[in-house]
Amino acid sequence: MRMKHGPIVVALAFLLSMPRCGSGGSSSSSGGQQGCMSNCPPNHFLFATGQNQIMSFKVDGTTGALGAASIVTGPNQSSGVFATPTTGYLYVSDFQNDTVEAFTINLSTGALTAIFSSPFSVGGTPPGAGGLAWDLNGGYLYATDVNANAVAAFAILGSDQSNPGALKSISGSPYPVGTNPMHATVANNGLGTSQFLYVSNLNDSAGGISAFAIDLNTGALTVVPGSPFPTGAAGSFPGPSALVAVQGTGTSEFLYVALAGTANANNKIVGFASDRNTGMLTPIASSPFTAGQSPSHMVLDPTGRFLYAANVRDNTISGFIIDGNTGALTLMPGSPFAGGASVGGMAAFDQFLYVADPQANTVKAYRIDNTSTSSTGVLTPFSTPAFAAGTEPTLLTIAQTSP
Repeated sequence: MRMKHGPIVVALAFLLSMPRCGSGGSSSSSGGQQGCMSNCPPNHFLFATGQNQIMSFKVDGTTGALGAASIVTGPNQSSGVFATPTTGYLYVSDFQNDTVEAFTINLSTGALTAIFSSPFSVGGTPPGAGGLAWDLNGGYLYATDVNANAVAAFAILGSDQSNPGALKSISGSPYPVGTNPMHATVANNGLGTSQFLYVSNLNDSAGGISAFAIDLNTGALTVVPGSPFPTGAAGSFPGPSALVAVQGTGTSEFLYVALAGTANANNKIVGFASDRNTGMLTPIASSPFTAGQSPSHMVLDPTGRFLYAANVRDNTISGFIIDGNTGALTLMPGSPFAGGASVGGMAAFDQFLYVADPQANTVKAYRIDNTSTSSTGVLTPFSTPAFAAGTEPTLLTIAQTSP
């Protein structure tokens, strides 16, 4: 099946790293801040994919305001974008050419420079490159191949190698999954001993989620027993798209899947409890949870207590409070929140949520109520809520870098 890229494709990321300082009184080769002796403040950058371009914005770490967009050439259609936290790389999938483009991020300005030998083939026949996921140890990148019904696995070359940030295909890749895999995410068991990759198969009859255990030494994938796990009844075509993995209270771990629907609209989010040892998924008792029309993008707030879903057909944002013990979702006060002329991908940083508005060529900003244990997660638009972007900003990711 050949599938045209549409607004339901998602790839979102929120990434943080611990600040590090360079030597005082001079700029480092990566663009460090002059005069920074110790406790160097980290820089924050928002990246957005658009039509034939990638936009980068400097984020004011105090107010959340975005600076003017800096634009470089990018894919015509991108289904995934991901910025690594500590190594300063940005990866963008190119749906039409079935490749992943790779860039280094200037740690001071956020400027992007293409990595030598980029782009990297996902392995199928174009078109097809979809969502991206990064393992939490930082050594591997996974890309869905929408029309090849597969997921490709790459090792990210380190700074001790000849072409840092480049992608090298892992032996055994690509791995077969279900029909039209759209998005992927990695979950960690919190113990540092296991990581699992979950892939949403948009056009599976029962909306299956393919699950794999990640070999921490090689990045190779092994199918989890019971995979794929259905998100609906056979023949219902629930249309799973975005996935978000959450560590709950204690040993609880959860996976949430947005159901956009394919044959019919599906305005729900399915929740699973994930086994931290095996990666097997079990539906949460109160699942599914009602969202707006076609929830197609999701993101967690930085505290991990609140989940937001962008509903592309009614241009709203559903906000949920996560029960850390059971995984149940409760709509927060005021939800759904008004979006812009349209809603696309989202990214979150500190107390701020950013939402792409492709039709208005802007990024809309909100403040998140998340500063105390009694916070509700409610969204309040900025007084100047929209920041000018390039052409049709669609997917967002945030990187925090250390100058």
